[in-house]
Amino acid sequence: MARAKAEKKALIYQTAVTVAGLSLWLASVVLIFIRHPPREQLILIAFVPLIIAISLFPNTFTLPSGIKRDKITFTLSDAFVFLVACWYGVLPAVFVAGVEGFVSSRRSVRRFSSNLFSAGMISLAAAAAGAALNTTLRYGFHEGAIKNHSFLAVTVSLLPATAVHVLVNVGLLSKLFALRGMTKFLKSWKQNLSWAAPIALPTSAVASLAYLAFQYNWLVMVLIGAPILIAINFGHRQYRDNLHQRIELLEKAHRETIEALAVAINAKDEVTHEHVLRVQIYAAGVARLLGCTDADIEALKAGALLHDIGKIAVPDYILNKPGKLTAAEFEKMKMHTIVGAQILGRVDFHYPVVPIVRHHHERWDGCGYPDGLQGEAIPLTARILTVVDCFDALREDRQYRRGLTREEAVDFLLKNSGSQYDPKVVGIFITHLAEFEAEIAAHKGQPLPTFGIESSEKLSEAAQKVTPGAGLAATADGPREEISFSRKELAAVYDLVQALNGAADHVALMDVFTDKLSAIVSFDTCAITMIAPDTGQMFVEHATGQNSQLIKARQVALGEGITGWVIANRESFSSNDPCLDFPVKMAESFRSYKTLAAFPLMKDGELYGALTVYSMTIAEYDKDQQKLLRETAAVLADSLSTISLKPDSTNVESQPVASDFIGDSLTEVEVTSLENSFTN
Repeated sequence: MARAKAEKKALIYQTAVTVAGLSLWLASVVLIFIRHPPREQLILIAFVPLIIAISLFPNTFTLPSGIKRDKITFTLSDAFVFLVACWYGVLPAVFVAGVEGFVSSRRSVRRFSSNLFSAGMISLAAAAAGAALNTTLRYGFHEGAIKNHSFLAVTVSLLPATAVHVLVNVGLLSKLFALRGMTKFLKSWKQNLSWAAPIALPTSAVASLAYLAFQYNWLVMVLIGAPILIAINFGHRQYRDNLHQRIELLEKAHRETIEALAVAINAKDEVTHEHVLRVQIYAAGVARLLGCTDADIEALKAGALLHDIGKIAVPDYILNKPGKLTAAEFEKMKMHTIVGAQILGRVDFHYPVVPIVRHHHERWDGCGYPDGLQGEAIPLTARILTVVDCFDALREDRQYRRGLTREEAVDFLLKNSGSQYDPKVVGIFITHLAEFEAEIAAHKGQPLPTFGIESSEKLSEAAQKVTPGAGLAATADGPREEISFSRKELAAVYDLVQALNGAADHVALMDVFTDKLSAIVSFDTCAITMIAPDTGQMFVEHATGQNSQLIKARQVALGEGITGWVIANRESFSSNDPCLDFPVKMAESFRSYKTLAAFPLMKDGELYGALTVYSMTIAEYDKDQQKLLRETAAVLADSLSTISLKPDSTNVESQPVASDFIGDSLTEVEVTSLENSFTN
């Protein structure tokens, strides 16, 4: 697995650097005792407590890149390492640097392997810096390698030595971090150099001044060097605090960006907190088992919330359609992956969330969108999110289908493994599903994250009265398409109109309407859902036919099921799955039904409710039947508006609804007049 391989490579690299550095350090110890007189040996040993004293005042920096925050500690002991290199040569500098690296590391990390790595790394960096120093002195100024150099030679030579020290030190450390984080080494190295160099470079100036002061005596060196070191130490602390503050501001900006994008998602698509939390737990668990990096796991957590951000570019009527999409509608829906990637691509996330958003609808067999990627060409994080998001979505009730049981959802994943989904991801997910569910259960009762998608503000009364500069559009119904009915159908509609003219109230009106409607269009159950004018609540006021007692007086939420969608969008809808109109338990009683059709009850822009018919025998209401139902719904809405406007609801004889025709049979003139009333 990728994560395991990365960890193995990092361990091998860490071991190699440690062995090389400690070998060099041990060689320096041996050669010091062979080549240097006892007095110099004592002086070098005396540097050890000085190094320990300086390490009491470390400055620990958190690297500004990556999810798992790696830390690095700086002390001012590098100045003394450079002084030792000027006075005694490269090997003594390696000895002092190795001790400093171990001691300073030990104060911040209590892990022996890390402490030894730090000692080895610093030893190698000191050796490289010492070599650069001696090379500049020998070939640039033609001075010997030991002591009594001119101040100009030391000052100039310390500049490349310090630069080499920083390059090697940060480079060795960045390589380790790059292997662990599975990132590019050069990018990490350059980024770390940009903030590490200003911290390390001033030490060369301190070493130069201390070297000059030591030409007089130790006391002068201390009097000159100590204030400078203290000032640099405080400067380091200020730089560190500012750096950490910028990192915190950046992280805060990312969090707020995610919340702002979540608001946009919720404005277009229903995102439940519970669904997001479950998908995040599923995705993070699978990612860890597959060896993904910390950055990938963070990207998956963000992707669980943001992967559908592109739906803000999809029209509402497509998003909320409670049934199958047309080919043209699906083409618009597919674009949400590209739009989402483009939106998030403008945000500098420090984890790879954009590939998840773009490719979460790709298929393992290459038949997905938007790029038709196949197999492992699809980013692993996108493959993970596709599986876990699908599983949890299958478990939830949606407006276009009922939720599946746990076993049904698992069976769905298994059936589509190897075609739609990555088999390895499916296998890992199902194998550890019980563990993930236990983690989800542990969150029960705890406050759910809001993701910033709860709005508590409303328009003020003054704002509600504001109109556009160009004025408001008229709300009258638009022109209807031309309709051609048979004489029998026209006679049935005429009979319906006459019967409605004699209705005294709502109850009688609906009884008459459903009775006459059965002669116009076939149905097994008919429901009339009304909107209460005082509360705005929607309920089935009248129902007739089979199972009518189940749905009578049932409350319907705005957008709930097909009837709720029709009322919310003020558009008609026909579907071949009537179960979509009901909650799961109630839907069981409608399994034998084959189709339904629903139409809004509207008159002059006023919405009264919806008419819904269900059939067990008709496979689908055709266009002609839908036209008849649309016109009868308009007749019913006309009648409802007329009754609601009457000062005395019992006085109905003088209030014609949709026609002024009289008589029991239709003449040719009456047929033409009735046809014109529908087409005009």
